Amino acid sequence: MGRFVFSGALEGRASVGWSAARYLPYAFWRAWFLVMYSSPIWLNFALPETVNPGLQMHYVSTTCFIVTSLLLAAFHIRAVTMLSSRKLMILMGATASAGVAMEFGALALWGSASNALFWVGAALTGFGTAPIALRAGQIYASVRTDSAVAGTLLSDVAAGLIFFFAVGTWPSIGLLIAFGLPLLSALTLAVSSVEGDDDVVGDKLADLTQAPVRPFSYFLTAAFLIGAVAFLQNSLGGSWFDQASIDAGSTLGVSLLIVVCFFLAVVFASVQKIRLEMLYRPTILCLSACVLIAYLISFGSPAAIGGTLLIYCLFSSYIWVLMAYLGHGRYFSPVQVFGYGRAVYAGGSLVGGLVGVYLLPSVEASQGIPAIAVAMVAILLLCAVAVRPKDLASILVHDESEGHVGDGLSAHQARAEVAGREDAVLSAADHAAPATPDNVHLSPREMEVYALMRDGRDAAYIADSLCVSRNTAKTHIRNIYGKFGVHTRQEFIDVLQGL
Repeated sequence: MGRFVFSGALEGRASVGWSAARYLPYAFWRAWFLVMYSSPIWLNFALPETVNPGLQMHYVSTTCFIVTSLLLAAFHIRAVTMLSSRKLMILMGATASAGVAMEFGALALWGSASNALFWVGAALTGFGTAPIALRAGQIYASVRTDSAVAGTLLSDVAAGLIFFFAVGTWPSIGLLIAFGLPLLSALTLAVSSVEGDDDVVGDKLADLTQAPVRPFSYFLTAAFLIGAVAFLQNSLGGSWFDQASIDAGSTLGVSLLIVVCFFLAVVFASVQKIRLEMLYRPTILCLSACVLIAYLISFGSPAAIGGTLLIYCLFSSYIWVLMAYLGHGRYFSPVQVFGYGRAVYAGGSLVGGLVGVYLLPSVEASQGIPAIAVAMVAILLLCAVAVRPKDLASILVHDESEGHVGDGLSAHQARAEVAGREDAVLSAADHAAPATPDNVHLSPREMEVYALMRDGRDAAYIADSLCVSRNTAKTHIRNIYGKFGVHTRQEFIDVLQGL
């Protein structure tokens, strides 16, 4: 699935494809994020030393990204059709790229970010990249865990290489890359088709000892706090650290990211069972240790900045993979998981950035840095303690090949227990859910399939919309037929006409 296709492929003719194409939209989106927020690209414009247009862009763009992601997650059933539209994806990419061009144009014309053109451009970048990120998340949630891990790590490698090309080439080419990455990400989404059958069919069961809503909320809270800590340190750079150290630290951090991600991709390729929940606390502890080491060495040194940037980037990648894993579940659809997950992580980054820029710079560096370092470590350790591995395990769905189908429960018993929980857990699945008979209860993913079936869509269209294979789409359709008590498409249509 997720293959590059050439002319005529979408009409059913033979095509030549590249199976790795499914991971490129995330790689380009990730590269855009690194170039815009971690590179010295803004120094191409002659601006006063006290002005950081990258931070100002971050505030507006992130706010629009959060709002758009939350709306798509809240109305995920309707969002599926929208996100599957190739024309709309291209439009979103063009919108984000146009926003970048407006920002660069405002800086070139007026030498300032304090104008309407810059603010509108920043808003367009957030509005345009949110659907791209969620669509990429759908793709990652449709593949097996090992594929998602490898794809994420190698995408980070690709993003780091693009970062260095944008920074090391001529300034005009670097700006052109920053402008073109959102559109390129959208184009790779638009020219990819869903083929093959390596995804995870949607009837896998999680650990059913507790409903997954509370552990999911714990995870979202931790993601918010860690995002806040990450951007708190990043935003402090403009107030307490010199720009040369910041740029050198960012360069070192991305360099380490490329090497470490490539090494981890090789390591995970040899691991048969990947238990993501077991990696949560070690990752948090490494992040805490890195902050402490950075403070003991020199909190503003390039080595300290680069080391913490590396750990934060790795944790962001871990969150991405974990959300892809959670997207396999029956309680949440991938659009919900990535919509809420990316929104809260971005919200934490926004809060951390605002605190770091407007509240803490008034504190003396000699007094403020030690206190901030202790507070950051305390927050990270709290996140490590509050979210237990078994909490994460309860919301994760392991691949069928890994043999985890609910601890100690047979598949029949697990399904029976799920049926008893569905009314309570799925009652608020979506505000815009289409009507179903009173005795029919569908999971969020089945509701998405059901909405497309009501519109007369076939298995091929549903597969493309949900980023799953046709076999998986047919499985969902059969499950829905079974819940409606019908066996054929005509019987299903007869039931719908009676609603």
